Amino acid sequence: MPRNILSSLKRLTSPLDFSPTVVGVAQLCNKINGKFFTKYDEELANTFSVYCGISIYHSKLYNAVVASHSRSSLATELMLYHMKVQPEELEKITQSSLPPTTSFHPDFCKMTFSPNIQLKANDETVVAVMSMMNEMDLINKFQLHPDTLGRFVFMVKKGYRDPPYHNWMHAFAVAHFLYTLYCCSNKLPCLDDLEVLAVFVSCLCHDIDHRGTNNAFQVCSKSPLAALYTSEGSVMERHHLAQTLCILNSPGCNIFENFSDSDYKTIVGMIQNNILDTDIATHLKKSKFIKEMASCGYDRSNPEHHKLLCSLIMTSCDLTSSCKTWDCSRAISDLIYLEFFSQGDLEKALGITPIEMMDRDRANIPEQQLRFLDGIAGPVFQLLSQLIPESAEAYHSLLENREHWAALKATGKRFSIDITTELSVRLPTHVE
Repeated sequence: MPRNILSSLKRLTSPLDFSPTVVGVAQLCNKINGKFFTKYDEELANTFSVYCGISIYHSKLYNAVVASHSRSSLATELMLYHMKVQPEELEKITQSSLPPTTSFHPDFCKMTFSPNIQLKANDETVVAVMSMMNEMDLINKFQLHPDTLGRFVFMVKKGYRDPPYHNWMHAFAVAHFLYTLYCCSNKLPCLDDLEVLAVFVSCLCHDIDHRGTNNAFQVCSKSPLAALYTSEGSVMERHHLAQTLCILNSPGCNIFENFSDSDYKTIVGMIQNNILDTDIATHLKKSKFIKEMASCGYDRSNPEHHKLLCSLIMTSCDLTSSCKTWDCSRAISDLIYLEFFSQGDLEKALGITPIEMMDRDRANIPEQQLRFLDGIAGPVFQLLSQLIPESAEAYHSLLENREHWAALKATGKRFSIDITTELSVRLPTHVE
């Protein structure tokens, strides 16, 4: 008799077994063409129970997937509701012609201009983004509808949280550096127009919904984001990309709506690569190939060179705070370490020992800055100046800032940050 099948004169019972779970029981009663259930009947019931078990299990699994998708859709709907752009907000920025970028600040076109410090994070920055895109001829060239573009930029701005550094003004500063590269290099002739648009949009969106904590914290705290993306790597970058696509797919926000299917697929793929490339770990993996490209010379006909150059430009734009005037660069470093130390405090609360630069009790900021400039930012801007010589001003500014940090380290005094505001990063709900 097959395992777990119970047979009697008028009853045959079989478990609906989908290992390791029993999802039900099948019972056959009152056989009409014989007095007893035979061995053949038992084998038939066993086969029937297997198929029933699989079907019921898959049905339950499907229902769970549908329920999960519904919860996700509701969460997205709630998020988009709170990010909704009001008609009056949109009308305010689209009712008149776009002003020149210098109307926002006389030094706006300079590489050393620091939006994080020298501009206020108000709705004028949305207009400034559109003005930059207008002066880069992106609006006209790609027929971007003003209402759609304005709504998109507003949604991106609202998608940023307010940690001290990784906020909307950081995103604005990253896009601004690309704008200055475009202006100083005679329209970035090394890239195609579609690549320029993709990099600019990627700069705006590359840190959407940043929580003021890095990838390592997501993993060690076992956050929901880590559960979603750890197997793929670049946890936060993949989340930023997902939020970007969510906004693009929102009603009235698809700035690429007039693109052909081919161009749409291409630019979305570019944005994906660009945002993922802002993970320093990804940059370090590619740095060898970027150095080889810089050594051999940039070949505009080589598609791989285009990808590597876009990757380098994204990284340099993301690290632009190293290239501002000393006063601005130091002020931004205060914001960075305010965020770092808050993460360190959260890690201590979880019983985790933070790395030195995240630990307010151990970090020597001038020393940490010198390591960063020598190991990461310096080589990035040196390579950028080789491939785009007009960007050399940024590299020279970085070297000047390095001298200031070296002088601070030489004093032997403990360098502290000016804490003027309380960091808005809090323990995630899954940790509390």
